[in-house]
Amino acid sequence: MRNVYAADRPADQVCGFGGVVGVKTRLMMNRDARLEENQHVFRSANERLSGVVEAGVVSADPVPFLCECADEECMGRVDLTLDEYRELRSHERQFVMLHGHARTEGEEVVAERNGYDITKKPS
Repeated sequence: MRNVYAADRPADQVCGFGGVVGVKTRLMMNRDARLEENQHVFRSANERLSGVVEAGVVSADPVPFLCECADEECMGRVDLTLDEYRELRSHERQFVMLHGHARTEGEEVVAERNGYDITKKPS
């Protein structure tokens, strides 16, 4: 089997590390897309929950929202009041997750609260 070097490939097929874009790089890109999708699934569920409980919950009562981390198997919950959740959602690129849970690449913690983090995705 012949070795393939970056110099043997067109520039658009060479990754930033000097290697050839191949299966592993494509899998990593697919993994990142899956992690992003996981967060959006949790976010969508939380938006539905917020809408359902809004009429019957006192604004100071905590609501068990889902952790919006990137782990598709996460079953964590973050207790927030509806006002706290509304404030979080007023910033489209912000997500709420338990301390130390999986984030996507480039996502940074912008606030640490009692038991959870607020993260922000890059623009």
